[in-house]
Amino acid sequence: MDLKDYQRRVIDEVESFLRALAEERAKGNTDFGAQAAWKRCRLGRYEPRENGVGEDLPTFCIKVPTGGGKTLLATQILGSIHRILHRERNGAGLVLWVVPSSQIYRDTLRRLRDRNDMYRIMLEHAVSRRIEVWEKHEVARLTPSRLAECLNILILQLAATNRETKDQLKFFRDSGGNIVRHFPPEDDLDAHRALRGRIPNLEVIEGTDLLKTSIGNLVKLCRPPVILDEGHKATSPLARETIEGFNASIVVELSATPAPWKDRAGALHHPNIVSRVSGKELLREEMIKLPMNVTTSGKKKWQDVLTQARDKREVLARHAAALQSAEGEHRAIRPIVLVQVQRIGKDQKEKGLIHAEHVREHLIQRLDVPDHAIKIKSAEDDGLENINLEDPECPVTWIITKSALQEGWDCPFAYILVSLDNTGSARAMTQLVGRVLRQPHQKRTPIPDLNESYVYCHHDRPAEVLQSVKKALENEGYEGDAEGLVASGETPESNQRTKQTHWRDGLRDLYRKPFEGKIYLPRFCVKEGNGYAPLDYFRHLISRVDVDRFEYQKIDWPLARQTDELRERQYRITLGEDPTRTRETELDFDEADDRVLAWVAANLDFPFLSHKQLRRIVRQTYDQLCRAELLVQTRLARVKTEVRGRITSFIQEQVDLQTERAFGALFDAGNVLFYLHCSECRFEIPESIEVKSTGQIEPLIHENGDPLRRSLFDFVEKEGQNMYERQVALVLDKDVNVLWWYRNRVGRDNFTVQGYKRNRIFPDFVVQEEVNGRRFQNVLVIESKGAHLEGNVDTTYKRKVAGYFERAGKKVTWQQLGAEFKEHVFRFQVLDEADTLGRQWQDELRQLLSSAL
Repeated sequence: MDLKDYQRRVIDEVESFLRALAEERAKGNTDFGAQAAWKRCRLGRYEPRENGVGEDLPTFCIKVPTGGGKTLLATQILGSIHRILHRERNGAGLVLWVVPSSQIYRDTLRRLRDRNDMYRIMLEHAVSRRIEVWEKHEVARLTPSRLAECLNILILQLAATNRETKDQLKFFRDSGGNIVRHFPPEDDLDAHRALRGRIPNLEVIEGTDLLKTSIGNLVKLCRPPVILDEGHKATSPLARETIEGFNASIVVELSATPAPWKDRAGALHHPNIVSRVSGKELLREEMIKLPMNVTTSGKKKWQDVLTQARDKREVLARHAAALQSAEGEHRAIRPIVLVQVQRIGKDQKEKGLIHAEHVREHLIQRLDVPDHAIKIKSAEDDGLENINLEDPECPVTWIITKSALQEGWDCPFAYILVSLDNTGSARAMTQLVGRVLRQPHQKRTPIPDLNESYVYCHHDRPAEVLQSVKKALENEGYEGDAEGLVASGETPESNQRTKQTHWRDGLRDLYRKPFEGKIYLPRFCVKEGNGYAPLDYFRHLISRVDVDRFEYQKIDWPLARQTDELRERQYRITLGEDPTRTRETELDFDEADDRVLAWVAANLDFPFLSHKQLRRIVRQTYDQLCRAELLVQTRLARVKTEVRGRITSFIQEQVDLQTERAFGALFDAGNVLFYLHCSECRFEIPESIEVKSTGQIEPLIHENGDPLRRSLFDFVEKEGQNMYERQVALVLDKDVNVLWWYRNRVGRDNFTVQGYKRNRIFPDFVVQEEVNGRRFQNVLVIESKGAHLEGNVDTTYKRKVAGYFERAGKKVTWQQLGAEFKEHVFRFQVLDEADTLGRQWQDELRQLLSSAL
């Protein structure tokens, strides 16, 4: 692989310093050789460092923005170090490659171990030696002969070298295996003393002169060059002391944003930057996708922002397919969308916050994205593990995360970033901006859209977002280059494609007194004296909730067992003791139960319940736990977070049970019904709808190319529905029993059904039937459910509400299409792709449409 011009420049500048350093050492200047070499190269101020045995430690940094190939440069610098500074090692020995995070660790390990990977090939060429790559738990197999014959790279995560936890102390513990072969025989105390005389910071077994045969001591013996990836992460005194304490021969920092750090005395130290690369150099060398186009949502809902990103991804995918067709497989590109959400954990579906599962469900149900194309990446669940995103056959095109994709995650196919953090997207997105910068194949394409990156924000302050993206680019090392690299991606109103749709001709004339030319759909209303009011969740249902009637006796949470097990899971480690002999001790739980109960009550998020009610719920729950011996008194503090989570679920469950009973009681008493003469209790289907899109607005048509014939509106947009919904629409359009069908949308201004839970239901379709050629007063409301949603809690709830809807619908006097009709029926049907009897939804739908109730 040919190096870019700026990469060759960086290597030349590093080698100039290394040659000056080698000359200083050849002259006998071993104490201040690095500082003298730095001065000879006229590199400015230099801060000298010492390694663990007090030797002059050359330390320098190369500053390269994200996407500039820092790892590739590191492989070439290692070759330069062995050719110029460590010629006596003949390209062999040990190298420490220190990384700051698990993500970078995995990627570096994978690429350096893959003999076909560019980094591995370039490293072998640079050092002209066989390469062996080790993890710390494997290095016990490293033999002296292999150390002398190969370049052995030990990859470490920064925390793994610190002496602060039981696991990390294993690095410095006396070990067996081949490590013992690197040290004098155990019975040769003189040899042990002599070796420690040459390397004073080698550790000994306590109370003896025997050297520990530890990984840490082996590393010190080897005096390794150190590659410090993302050096700005190693700014703690402990991190610097640990690295230098390995008796490093040279430290090479790689960083987009080199940062100063303080030692234990508080003195500030600055990185020694030997070479700098600008963002404009990367752009000129076709390494990055810029400009970055930023679009803010204004007043759009987060679902609309996802739709924008979906539309853009499809445009990019078409461009990528055309490019591959023209230039071959070597130019394969699969545009990927990264979506940043507000919550991602299983137990974090908090009210009003956008959760990863909300996004996933919307992508599948509304935007026709296949389930296998979506992966969720979190710190706890790495949905991308063992997936090669650069494989042309990989199906993944959407990745949902909160903050797990930080520095080091590298996929050039990531083109689009969607930030859905409406409360702080300007701040939250900064860590992800760099993930969409890398240019696939490090070569620009003849298609401009594939040479740029895209950011869509659920945020209505464009100036703040643009400034934040520029700041994020600066954080990725594009210092002074951000101006001009960020473009507003807002689509001017004049450039938006719009289409006005209207009712089909002739339908308006069918609707006579008392609703001439209008179609109204019913909503549940409540009879109040001589009047009617729309069903209000809080006024009519929550007001009837009695927290003292919660089913506390059914609480069965195994908290006693958890508190007993806590002693086994939580313990302290005392420094200075062998960790294998550390005693387990119980933590001090000095928080009284009453204080914990107050904390739990104050941290429950149910604004429709008073604090007094919440305190009663918490107290009665606690009493039941103690009474049933599910919890031992005085031990509540140990499980307070667990208890709060369980009480939250318990409250929602009990509230739903009571609101369902309240709804049923009102209904059975005849107080919940449909009454279209109440203007607030009905929904009017608009006579026209404006369809907007930044791309081509395509009509929904049948597979044979025939246009729609029975839709209420004269135009139905293809992209407004997912695959299952499109199939339902096309079946409705072909059925002779359908007078018209209407595709309902999600949003404040569309038809909803309020049930006994807080969230309203947005049915997918409304159908006016026509039986045997005669207009019939049946109106079918359809909620379509994909096979993956069959049987879940939400589907079960909608089925129950559908039952109430149909019972009320049998009593309503609806639009008068003709005096000869006596039946006026509304039906609400949840339509599954396959029902519990295995029937296909097409058969069930046709049967529904053909049955005259």
